[in-house]
Amino acid sequence: MRMDPAELGHLAYYERLVLKVKDQVVRGILQPGDKLPSVRETAQAEKLNPNTVAKAYKQLEVDGVIEVQPGRGSFISVNQRELSATELRELKNRFDALVVTATAQGIDEATLSQWLAAHFKG
Repeated sequence: MRMDPAELGHLAYYERLVLKVKDQVVRGILQPGDKLPSVRETAQAEKLNPNTVAKAYKQLEVDGVIEVQPGRGSFISVNQRELSATELRELKNRFDALVVTATAQGIDEATLSQWLAAHFKG
């Protein structure tokens, strides 16, 4: 998934940052155990308010993507947590809703399949 910030305009800034970090984990740019920059450093680099970055980091922690070690910083989780049945069902429902929205806009199954395959090929 190559993320183009212009295409994520509908998302809040913290959501964009969450997706950016998750994308870097999926693509192997960030590895388990890697230390993330501090909230302040990330805020400066991304030109965001530190509160926005803190909110993104908190969401990443809730999602099990990062672990916060007090006094040491935030690290990419070594042990990714598994989704609960409820979380998995919610994710499936969101996926289904996206597929319905796309098909209602005239996107056919072949195009959706191409997009999905392209995502996994990187």
